[in-house]
Amino acid sequence: MSRENNVSMLPLLSAVIGGILIGCSPIFVRVSDLGPMSTGFYRMMLAMPLLYLWMQAEDKKNGKPEKLSSKDVWTIIFAGVFFGVDIAIWNWSVDYTAIVNATLFNNTAAFFVPILAWLLYKQKPRATFVIAMITGLAGSAMLAGDSFTISLKNVVGDLASLISGLTVAIYVVIVKNLRERINTGRLMLYTATVSGATLLLCALLFGETMWPLSKFDLLSIFALAILVHVGGQGLLAYSMGRVPASYVALIMLLAPATASVLGWLVYSESLNLLKFTGVALIMASIIAVREKDHIIDHPNAAKT
Repeated sequence: MSRENNVSMLPLLSAVIGGILIGCSPIFVRVSDLGPMSTGFYRMMLAMPLLYLWMQAEDKKNGKPEKLSSKDVWTIIFAGVFFGVDIAIWNWSVDYTAIVNATLFNNTAAFFVPILAWLLYKQKPRATFVIAMITGLAGSAMLAGDSFTISLKNVVGDLASLISGLTVAIYVVIVKNLRERINTGRLMLYTATVSGATLLLCALLFGETMWPLSKFDLLSIFALAILVHVGGQGLLAYSMGRVPASYVALIMLLAPATASVLGWLVYSESLNLLKFTGVALIMASIIAVREKDHIIDHPNAAKT
């Protein structure tokens, strides 16, 4: 394999690993006794020192970064707010609907991202991608299996988790646009700062307890900060310097697939034939559109 092909495969590999790491999130959230928004705030706060080191390493490698325009600053603020709102809404929705419902509706980001990219940036998805997207979403539905329910009791939580799918889609599309000008570490640090402030405000408004922290709380927030945010979200952001946002959203379906496998391994949750088929469909949908022309080597894109 040539060096050029190795370079081209790196963003795809980063996105895949990022999606898998994000799938670990429910396992870590489950062990915490903190409120959902407080957990999100600590996740951002503890991730920031590592993101700062990431930014410094990139600056040392690439030289002095370009000055951000006022438009870039406002775009970063919007991205951070939308991501903070996504975490707040999704975590809140879990208390008002089944976890499987919340996860499935949140995964509609794979549907919203190509639509937003089409409307905002005229990036019309190809027929093969649309088929792959439908296949991946069908796989996610299979992961829900018999646990998925529609009822008046769950309607508020279902609607909230659906809105969270839209907000994370907006975040992905914005980050894709910013990654063409801003390196990964700087972008992640700035958005984490805004998201953390958003989550802190939400936690205070909802009266969540911020202290004390038990050993399980510490395990949860450190794992979420290091593995899920710096590792998972960071690798996804890196990949968006070279990979279309729609494809990244499709790869993000690896998160519920990973969560299902971990639930089986850690909590002995059932992984029946229907769920196994769902995982296989998600994998097939990602592999089906991995051709070389899905890698974007934009001449002005930030590569780190």
